[in-house]
Amino acid sequence: MRTRPPATKHLVLVGGGHAHALVAKAIGMRPIAGVEVTLVARELDAPYSGMLPGFVAGHYTHDDCHIDLVRLAAWCDVRLVHGIVTGVDRKARRVLIDGRPPLGYDLLSIDVGITPALDGIAGAAEHAIAVKPVSLFAPRWLALEQDALRSGGPRSIAVVGSGAAGFELILAARHALVTKAASAGIDPSAFSFTLVGGARLLPSHNGGARRHAHAALARHGITLVEGDHVVAIDAGGLALASGRRIEADAVLLTTKAEPPAWLGATDMPRDGAGYLAVRPTLQLLDDDDVFAAGDCASVIEHPREKAGVFAVRQGPPLTENLRLRAVGEPAQPFVPQRRFLTLLATGEKHAIASRGILSAAGRWVWRWKDGIDRAFMEGLNDLPARDGMAGLDAQPMRCTGCAAKVGPAPLASALERLGAEGQARDDAAIIDEGGPELRLETVDFFPAFWPEPYVVGEIAARHAMGDILAMGGAPRHAQAIVVLPEAGPSRIAEDLFQILAGARAAFDAEGVALIGGHSGEGTVLSIGFHVSGRVMREKLLRKGGLRAGDALILTRPIGTGIAFAALGQGRGRARMIAPILEEMRRSLAPCAGILVAHGAHAMTDVTGFGLAGHLIEMLEASNATATLDLAAVPLYPEVRALAEAGIASTLVPANLALADRLAGTFDEAALALLFDPQTAGGLLAGVPATSAQACIAALRAAGSAEAAIIGHVAPASASGEGKLLLTVGR
Repeated sequence: MRTRPPATKHLVLVGGGHAHALVAKAIGMRPIAGVEVTLVARELDAPYSGMLPGFVAGHYTHDDCHIDLVRLAAWCDVRLVHGIVTGVDRKARRVLIDGRPPLGYDLLSIDVGITPALDGIAGAAEHAIAVKPVSLFAPRWLALEQDALRSGGPRSIAVVGSGAAGFELILAARHALVTKAASAGIDPSAFSFTLVGGARLLPSHNGGARRHAHAALARHGITLVEGDHVVAIDAGGLALASGRRIEADAVLLTTKAEPPAWLGATDMPRDGAGYLAVRPTLQLLDDDDVFAAGDCASVIEHPREKAGVFAVRQGPPLTENLRLRAVGEPAQPFVPQRRFLTLLATGEKHAIASRGILSAAGRWVWRWKDGIDRAFMEGLNDLPARDGMAGLDAQPMRCTGCAAKVGPAPLASALERLGAEGQARDDAAIIDEGGPELRLETVDFFPAFWPEPYVVGEIAARHAMGDILAMGGAPRHAQAIVVLPEAGPSRIAEDLFQILAGARAAFDAEGVALIGGHSGEGTVLSIGFHVSGRVMREKLLRKGGLRAGDALILTRPIGTGIAFAALGQGRGRARMIAPILEEMRRSLAPCAGILVAHGAHAMTDVTGFGLAGHLIEMLEASNATATLDLAAVPLYPEVRALAEAGIASTLVPANLALADRLAGTFDEAALALLFDPQTAGGLLAGVPATSAQACIAALRAAGSAEAAIIGHVAPASASGEGKLLLTVGR
């Protein structure tokens, strides 16, 4: 993370739309002194609407047409909150987020797009697929395409809406299904396509563009119905205002949209259609500190149609006005152009250009459109190396989270000099006070690995409780240790609140009381917890209880160190990070209970020393060996490929001090995976072989979908040293 002046103000960007993506990058390139920026986004992959028809047609991949907000935020040093905004409390200056505490702001900008208006068409919500919001449409289209390309799948496709979106979509859908039909064993002529609109085709375009559009539909055998509104949709097709019925197996909607419903529940000014009402400066009519852009807003003095081009054009003036407002200077008005270029794809790599009274069509127009779209996306996704973030060939920054742990060799050396080496063997200290229960005490602490304080607080709490759970105990009390970067009092208060709120959410779910702690200032946001718990004397599990014949069970995938190292080098992607964060936020308590119920003899949580390092600790304490099946070890998405590309946590070289305990055949990528430090890793347990399969079934039924038997325990080697024999395959 780059060094910057202490933050005294907080700018919150609500929504990951086109304008905000440009704002984030611009501020990342030239930060606003003293301003912390947070982006709140419903999805971590934000779709670029201009390339949606090409995606449907099969010309673009998911990555081609989605803005990866995880990579962008990391590059820009912008905090990223993955959440759904439900309101804005302007009096308290807070953004309300579903399922988590409000987020305070000094400056606020809203770019949340639009949603489909389905109320006017009976049955639309149940029997049609709406194009808006685009983020929800893309996976539904892929499912429809897969269904249509199977035997007995839908063959008649209708699109409702004769504007630009409907025109492009029907041609894209036709191209995708017809070109893929033969390879699926389907006669392409079995498909039929209909475009239905209450107005004429492309009503806002000139006559030449409409003629080109009519020709494209006719060329591809698409039926056009103009000037007849759809009034109802059912499982078999469409009912029109004229009384006409059109049979259809699948219906896609590109009709009238509306602003998100939550905007209407706020006191923010809106126009007659419900969109946020803003001045030419993009500030709300009645609030200098709240801005809005994109389709969710209307500039009252300069009304324009809802088109992505305006959101893109608003990015630079919005950025500049946020800068001006942050330093107390007046924002400047922006007047959008009245005429703008529209490039409409026609399914195959062919397009129509329209501007004012001018129009053209051809493959050259497609190449023009494709070049513009790809250049826009490359500007947001293909980010160069910069200060604080390593390029692909540069030395990466030091890793954070549990990857910032001291390696096993220095730790062992220090403990040996203290005469306390044996005390490090168990996950938590055991205090025998007499009576049926033992007291367990543990502490964990690390620099933040993710920019959102709430999530880091939640995961840090889960991570700290893992030590108690791994010993068969129940955590009871916790105290926090928090280091906050220097900032203004309001920023420090907000960050501390978010961290502790996340921790409270995790602790409350387990019945753990957060009873105190300590906070201070430092250079890097760092979080830790002291956790105390209890375990019945006869239920205590230690690392040294493995028995020959035990099945080794791991409850969740590994690879967090590699994933976050990749993010620090600009290689991490939203589709990789999102499921990892989701898993890290899950409680380990159900898994611990299941493992204990199935007779676990020994257990630990996999953390900083990696899977191999912590298993070696168990083997040495148990005077045992083990065979580990590399192919059976569950991995988080993409981490194997990253390891093979040479991406590894900066703690791995220190962890490799234990590699001399390994035997078998493995490469550097396997070593990077096996010794990859885990933050909020899973539980590793030795379970009797007779109950192992039942244990796995119970774990998966409880939500640990990738829980697996990864090896087996054998008796000690002749030399008495713990050895791991690594084998690929079973």
